[in-house]
Amino acid sequence: MTVPQAYRPAQIWLHWIVVLGVILQIAIHEPIVRVLAARDAGTAADASDVTLAWVHVSIGSVIMLAVIARLILRWRHGAPAHVPGMSETQGRQASAMHAALYGLLLGMVVTGMLTWNGIAPLGSVHFAINIALFFAALAHAAAAIYNQIVRKDGTLARMKPRFRV
Repeated sequence: MTVPQAYRPAQIWLHWIVVLGVILQIAIHEPIVRVLAARDAGTAADASDVTLAWVHVSIGSVIMLAVIARLILRWRHGAPAHVPGMSETQGRQASAMHAALYGLLLGMVVTGMLTWNGIAPLGSVHFAINIALFFAALAHAAAAIYNQIVRKDGTLARMKPRFRV
């Protein structure tokens, strides 16, 4: 397989859909926690919490589909090489970070699905993955910003959505 020169538009859009989805999940996680606590206690949850819990579940499903689609696109079409001037060590670190992000995202979705559906009580594992994902995403964003501003290597431009006019 030849190494593509740029990310495909679908890869870029799916990236930003996942980013937005994760941010929304963080913003509305409390209602699903309350619904699960009510379920465990055998009490009725507040109707607005149930609605927001279903929104949380729906966004999680979109994240899962977007991550799977990104993995399929990456497998079928590849990803561009690391930017010129990046050391071999930095390239390995970037590749490891991307693998970790994919793994954490899938881990979040799987533990969330198992917990929500009452298959396995993995809420604490889901939360731990959430913390790891937060710091991995923060490191990923910081590295991209550093490379763009300090190294001036065009890193951020590679993930900039393209609009047709």
